[in-house]
Amino acid sequence: MTKLVAIVNVTPDSFSDGGQNFSPDAAIAAAHRFIAEGADIIDIGAESTRPGATPLSPDEEWERLEPVLAGLRGVPFSVDTRHADTACKALEAGASWINDVSGFSDALMLAVAKSSDCKLVVMHSLTIPADKNIVMPDGDVVKTILAFGKARIKILKKAGIAQGHIIFDPGIGFGKTAAQSMDIIRGIKRFAALGVPILVGHSRKSFLSELGDRDEATLAVSQYLVSQGVEYLRVHEVVRHKQMLAVAKALYE
Repeated sequence: MTKLVAIVNVTPDSFSDGGQNFSPDAAIAAAHRFIAEGADIIDIGAESTRPGATPLSPDEEWERLEPVLAGLRGVPFSVDTRHADTACKALEAGASWINDVSGFSDALMLAVAKSSDCKLVVMHSLTIPADKNIVMPDGDVVKTILAFGKARIKILKKAGIAQGHIIFDPGIGFGKTAAQSMDIIRGIKRFAALGVPILVGHSRKSFLSELGDRDEATLAVSQYLVSQGVEYLRVHEVVRHKQMLAVAKALYE
């Protein structure tokens, strides 16, 4: 059954919850609350990737993360980072996953990943931070992202990383128009060809505004993704998703 990855952004400027969990105490409390509500793992990020965001140095990123991770004993967590130094420190602090929005394109990140038994979330993106002016060309975007995924998985396996440690994220909203993001969602079953679990991070993203209230649209899309067998949903709202999963389990199992 689909698992929930709850979002905790230790940032002042993330598109949905910027500033909400910027203090360590608030971030730690949110992480514990999400686990109590039924999340399977917490994804913690300290660098905003929204359009126009200012990139952080690894030192700045770790300054935000360190006090939060110290308060997460007993909580399974992922760290959302593209910096090898941050990933290494996060693993030493107990991270179960490394979620790299740049798709482990850095050789140093590959070396860190190889030294650990953690799960690796490999995401497709065109730019970090996202840039609304740089998007994929028209055509079969699922086919293009599939080709990227196959190439990245091949590189990771060649580096000595077991396929069973890899999770793939098609990168909704990162270099995709609203229509392309919808095409990815409609064609999500095609990513099963990668032979690894799929994670989708669509929660509250701008393309959903065309469908109405973002939280309602997020839940509706999540229901569809569950019906398509997606293994992980990265979400802001845990309680409503947990309720939806309970209904889905009764219907599908």
